Amino acid sequence: MQKEEKKDRYQVPIAQKVIFYDPKQNKFLLAKVKNKDGWYYKNLGPWEFLGGGFDEGETLSDSLEREIEEEGGNFKYKVLGIINTNEYVSSFGYKIVLIYLAEYLDGNITMSQEHSEFRWLTFEEIENDSSNEYRDWIKSAIKKAHEYLERKNALDSWKRCQADFENYKKSQAEHQEEFRKYAKMDVIEQILPVVDNFEMSLAHVPEKSKENKWVEGIVYIKKQLEDVLKQNDIEEIQVKTGDKFDPEIHEAIGGEGKKQVIKKIIQKGYKLNGRIMRAARVEVE
Repeated sequence: MQKEEKKDRYQVPIAQKVIFYDPKQNKFLLAKVKNKDGWYYKNLGPWEFLGGGFDEGETLSDSLEREIEEEGGNFKYKVLGIINTNEYVSSFGYKIVLIYLAEYLDGNITMSQEHSEFRWLTFEEIENDSSNEYRDWIKSAIKKAHEYLERKNALDSWKRCQADFENYKKSQAEHQEEFRKYAKMDVIEQILPVVDNFEMSLAHVPEKSKENKWVEGIVYIKKQLEDVLKQNDIEEIQVKTGDKFDPEIHEAIGGEGKKQVIKKIIQKGYKLNGRIMRAARVEVE
């Protein structure tokens, strides 16, 4: 019954073989045909790849998965695609062989009764063989696999370069935005003392003079300067007498002890985009 099933399988003019590649070793897997008296050994040579024909009703993927498990056991791999085709006429008739490339991932590869030996070999070892142990169709398929991997590696490298470049552009844009935010800090630091002087000057204006046109002009100029600060993302640190002293945003002038509270505001503090630009100078008690 088994022989009849196998014979029926050979009636299908398509077979599938898989070249397994181990990226850790940079090597390809070859399997040695056990039956030296068979047609395959005598006509196609002693070495082949894992795989075979179809059972009735099977799809390409079902057949491939079954053949791999039957001939190599249950190990992990990833099929990359069809990289070559081979044609020959056997005792069973005309045959087209689809040759796949698969990446070996993990697990033990075990031999079936169809093979007597497995070998992991580099492309160069197979390509430069002069003993005719590895036939031309083997060398041709391995060469196609090697070229496929070179293209894939080049594409992967290009994608990584592209991703790195995109990350670089993003990083540069972030740096430029950061620079834009804080490049104006030097100019702002020169404006703050002017605002401070306006604050001190207005603090000493007598009550009866506050409606004076000259004083109103000074107040207007001070407001213009404050508007410039706001337009450039400068915000005043909000602080009032009685607040608990916070060394993160306050600079203490006098006062001792752990439970310090703000007694008097000496100089306003400011933030630029949330970053402390100048701490508020305060008197504590």
